[in-house]
Formats: sequence, structure tokens, C-alpha cells
Amino acid sequence: MHPFRFLPLLLGGLVLLGQAPPDRTFRQWMGGTEVGGATVTVRMSEGVRELRSREWMTLARLGQEIKQDLEQTARKHPDGALSFTWRLQLSSEPFEGVAQWTPGSTTLKVQPTRGPESNPAIPAGALLWPEDLDNQLMASARRGLPLRATTFSFSTQQWNFLDIKPRGPAPLAGFPDAVRFTGTETQGTAVLPVEVWISPTQGEVRHVTSLGSLRVLTQRTELPPPAAQAGNAAGAFEQTIQTLPHHPFQPWLTEVTLRADGKTPELREDAQQSRLPGGRWRLRRAAEPRGAEATQPPVQGKPTTVEARYLAPSALVPFEDPAFEGLLRRLALPPGLSRWELARRVNAFVFDWIADKDFSVGFASAVEVCHIPRGDCTEHGVLAVALLRRLGVPARGVTGWVALDQVLGLHFWVEVQLKDRWVPIDPTFDQAPASALRIKLGDSDLADLGSIGWEGAALALTGLRWLPERAGSRSYAEGATLRNDLATGPSGIQLRLPGGRWSQRGGRLQLRTREGGPWRVEACLRPTPAQTATTETLAGAVSGRRGCWERRTRILWLDLGAGRWLRVDGVDEAEAFDLLDQLSVGASAA
Repeated sequence: MHPFRFLPLLLGGLVLLGQAPPDRTFRQWMGGTEVGGATVTVRMSEGVRELRSREWMTLARLGQEIKQDLEQTARKHPDGALSFTWRLQLSSEPFEGVAQWTPGSTTLKVQPTRGPESNPAIPAGALLWPEDLDNQLMASARRGLPLRATTFSFSTQQWNFLDIKPRGPAPLAGFPDAVRFTGTETQGTAVLPVEVWISPTQGEVRHVTSLGSLRVLTQRTELPPPAAQAGNAAGAFEQTIQTLPHHPFQPWLTEVTLRADGKTPELREDAQQSRLPGGRWRLRRAAEPRGAEATQPPVQGKPTTVEARYLAPSALVPFEDPAFEGLLRRLALPPGLSRWELARRVNAFVFDWIADKDFSVGFASAVEVCHIPRGDCTEHGVLAVALLRRLGVPARGVTGWVALDQVLGLHFWVEVQLKDRWVPIDPTFDQAPASALRIKLGDSDLADLGSIGWEGAALALTGLRWLPERAGSRSYAEGATLRNDLATGPSGIQLRLPGGRWSQRGGRLQLRTREGGPWRVEACLRPTPAQTATTETLAGAVSGRRGCWERRTRILWLDLGAGRWLRVDGVDEAEAFDLLDQLSVGASAA
């Protein structure tokens, strides 16, 4: 199973800076591969001017396709009032809604189909009617003047900012009057460089930006396609992944020190991540809740201001939908559970509920995951947040990077509020608290898609490598210390098999006995439903320890308790029973 997802790419932002006159069509390339396009049409009906646009994109990720399709309609009525509809398809059920503005109003009225109404304030000089932006683009090209513009993205419900300056005439085939502009566009937390060709008579005709090292080109269909170049759209996902040295106890580590090789992004410091000298960061697994934290009840009655923000429904987490009643019945929670116990149970339930770990889902709302239990980290995260809020536990989403085996990449997880701190949990992996080797970039109340910050998370990783230096008090490269039948890892983690002998190479552990082996041994995540679908459940006759054994692959997963799992490769059935009974685990790992 792979934890990382590809971001929904700056929805509605990279394709068009401004909507233009009738029947314009654009094509889009990413990394040299054509991935999508856009169309814009205009019509008049009974005094109402209507602009319709459609933007589509298909990307490859881990051998599967991710599709997104955005349809928007803007109408200008005879009295000057504006109305908008949008429909964004990222999965089975779309995100959609309507919005209105009346002349003289300083706010927009935005109503998603699922989720509460919002009334964002309109910044001074913001352009709501799409043709106004196109008119300003053409005027800037005609006069050779810089342009700053503010527009609103209904699909992400955020304000976007464009700041460009003219660089002189730059004729293109069929557009001899085109002028080239350069500058930046800001969407959410991402600030992207842009290069734009604008015709004083035809509007925007070509647009180039980059996602890290990946070039994104959008242009009118009349222009010739770009010359073939190395790379393809899959690189957009691949560039967000880094490789790490292997560590046999990585999921169990309680503390890791990383060094940033490159420009370090702005990271928040908290109990889980703190800055050290020399571009280093110390990452810690959250302390297990004890005492008053562990027994704190869910919110009852009127919540505090902070609690209210993280207990609210939205289009992403519409937990008031009747579909959640069915999931709550499946949870079968006894009364009187604390916040932390509710978090643990919801975390494990979501891991089991989403049996289909599907990477083709762009982004699904929590209610869709109720109906169709498939998806990756975002689907696990939004469902967990929705259930927790329904149960009175303040919860939020987190974007950042997490390590799994030798991979560090984009991920999404959850935090719950206990007393004066936020404790990370990870329903994608069934970890509560979540593992240490994760870097938090930001958190979100999940009010809308724009609040998640995938773009910023991906760009922050560009040109930067994280190098693990220490695991606790040891060198990360040291892995485990071996002595006869005992393997000792960071924080006193110990594995012992009487009569066994351990070896280690490249951070990978092997174990053998006089009768069997060598077997590869490593700490692992809880096996997914897909992994255990063909396994047999075994239990040690003496220890009672349980495990899952796959006859065909000869893989044994041992449940060591406290959320820790161990994987042993290459064992037959008799050896599996022996390991369940005889392999002992140190107190700190039990």
C-alpha cells in the first residue's frame, strides 16, 4: 500500500487566467505530455449574458488515472447582479454549488450543495465577472502596463492573485500582436511563476508555469503543439517523492532527527517537530495521552470558539447527512467514552471501512466515502474528521510528508484536540498516536478544498532533500544493535528469539535458527484488508499472540499490541507458530 496522493492541481487556476470572448478552446501539457484542456463559450438570452467554461485534466499516478472535470457558469443579469454555478468532479460525487452577488454588496453569497453557506468579504478592486479580467489583460497588453488582479475560485472558495509585468512584443503564430508578460500568480499557499502571452485583441493565448521542475503549458488550440521533451505527466507525482535509507524499526521510532539539504520551508514548531541548529529538525511521536487527557469527555453543550471551528460541518465533512447514522451503528460505541478512546476507535474503524485503498480517487467528501468506501489518505482523513466531529471530538486535517519504508512523500492525516494540545492520528495506517517520521506543513479546518494546501505542500518539497541523521540517540544508519539472539533498536526496542541469530545489511534485519531461515524481519504497519484477504489467522499455543499468515507468499504479520506490527518473510506454517510463541518483544515495544 502506498500512502501518498497527488494534489488536485490548483483547481481552475492553471488553465485560464481570464475568461474571454466566445468559443475559445485551450489545450494543456504537463511535463511534455498533453493532459487536458478548456473551452469557453458566451451567449445572450433574454438580456442575460452567460459565460460557460469547462476545464478537464487526466493524470497518471501509480498506474492509475486521476480525472478532474470542472464546469462553471457565470451570468450577468440586466440589473448588474451576478450569479454563478460550479460543478467539480474529482470522484463519484461532485462538489457543486451556487453563488450570488448584488450591486453594492461587499460580500459574496456562496452556497455549496453540501455544507453551510459562507459570505466571503470582497477585497477592494476584486474582479468577479470573468470578462472583466480578460478586458484588463487586453488593456494591459495594448498599453504595455503591468497588471495586478484579484479573482475568486468557486471550486476552492479562495481568492487568487495575479501580478504580471510586460516584457515586450512576442508574436505567436496566428497572434502577431501578442505581448509577453512575466510575474506570479498566488493560489492558496502556492506562489507560482508565470509567463503569459496576451493579444490586445484576442486576450490570453498562451500561459506557462511550473510545479517545481515540471513545466505546465496551456495555450489556444490554434497554436502548434510544443516540441516533444523528456518527462511526462507522471513526473508531477513522482517529483513529490524522496527515497530514504531503510530502517528496520521505522514505524516504531519515537524520535528522528532530519537534516534539510536545500532551502527549508517554513515549518511550525510544536511538540512533534522542533527546529535544531544547522537546518535540522527533531521529529517526535506524540506522547500517549494519560490522566486528564485520556479521560477528557467529548464536547457537550456550547463549545468554545476554537472547538466550534473544528466541530463544524462543511462540504468536505457534511456529518449531519443521514448516511453517517449507518456508520455510527456499525461503530457500536458504548456510552461514556472519552475523546481519546473515541479517536482510537474511529481511527481503526476508518482503516477497516475503506478496504479498497484506491489511488484513482481525486478527492471524495466524507459522505461519499460513507457510500463508497474507497480512496487514499484524504478519503481516510475526511471520513475520520467527520465521524469525530459528529461524536463531539474537535478534529482537523493535516498536510505534510510522511515516511513509509524507504519513501517520503505527500500525505494527509488527522489531529484531535485533547486539553491544551493537538494529537496526531493516522487512519490511513491505523496509528494512534501517529508515527514520528512525519513533517507537518499545515493544518486545515476542512471548510473547503482551498484550505487543504496540497499545492504548497508539493512545492515546499521541490529542490529539498530530507536526510535522516539520528533515530533517538543513535545514528539512523546504525539500524539495530545485534548480539546473538537479541536485536536492539532505538528507545530500547528489543526482539529476542532463543537459539536465533540476527544479521543486518543495509538497514535490513535477517533472523535464522538451526532449523530454519534466514527470514527477513521488519517493523511494519497494520496489514490492510487487501493484504489479509487471503491470510489465515494464527495464535501461539503458549503466548496467545495472534498473527496473519499468507500460505502462498509465506509472510507472517505478528500483532505485538499497542499498534505495533512485525512482518517476517519466508516462514512456513510450523515456523509461524513457533515465532508467535517464542519471539519476545522488549517492554518498550510491547
